Amino acid sequence: MKRNFKINHFMLFFPAVLLLLSSAAYSQDSETNPVLFPISLFRKYISPVDGARCDMYPTCSKYSMEVINKHGVAVGLMMSADRLMRCGRDETRLSPKVWVSNENRVYDPVSNNDFWWAKK
Repeated sequence: MKRNFKINHFMLFFPAVLLLLSSAAYSQDSETNPVLFPISLFRKYISPVDGARCDMYPTCSKYSMEVINKHGVAVGLMMSADRLMRCGRDETRLSPKVWVSNENRVYDPVSNNDFWWAKK
């Protein structure tokens, strides 16, 4: 059976974009980093209007910025998605609590979640 395999433009373009974004992720300035810029916009304009509703410390947006700076775009986005899926669920029962600004928060830093990735 003959298979027709066509390479589309996305398949050629995607590795180049990942490489570019991975190298850009090491710029920790959220104003110049194209990956961190949407997160910084959220933190600057949407979060103050919406209010502080994140039960986690650091907040999910701060966690995303830290993890992308530490591990790069690909792993950072995966870990950010994982954090967003865990936010407000079992994590509130399983993680230790800390007091931040007179509020009880769930302590879940990047260092607690990169055990599988970080070299010791």
